[in-house]
Amino acid sequence: MGIRDFIRHLEEHRERLQRVPELSDAEREETLREAETMVGMADAAIRELESVIGNRRINLPEEHAVRFAQDVFLYLREEEEKVKEALRGLAPGDAATP
Repeated sequence: MGIRDFIRHLEEHRERLQRVPELSDAEREETLREAETMVGMADAAIRELESVIGNRRINLPEEHAVRFAQDVFLYLREEEEKVKEALRGLAPGDAATP
């Protein structure tokens, strides 16, 4: 999954949160599983990018690009965490908005 796919899924998850009263328990659980997976994927990407930065053979322009990518994944992970926490705050069948 690329960054664009990640962003598209994040937008879909945010849209689902906007229609919380309409979400079935199954949709809520599926979205929560997807969000947890995406957070895990972002964590893995962040760790991998950190290992690249730790490589002494990386030159400065490459390091800037890698740090930029890492910042993007950090931001996306934080945003998906917000979705995840909002979904976890809802009991199954709860119609309250997050």
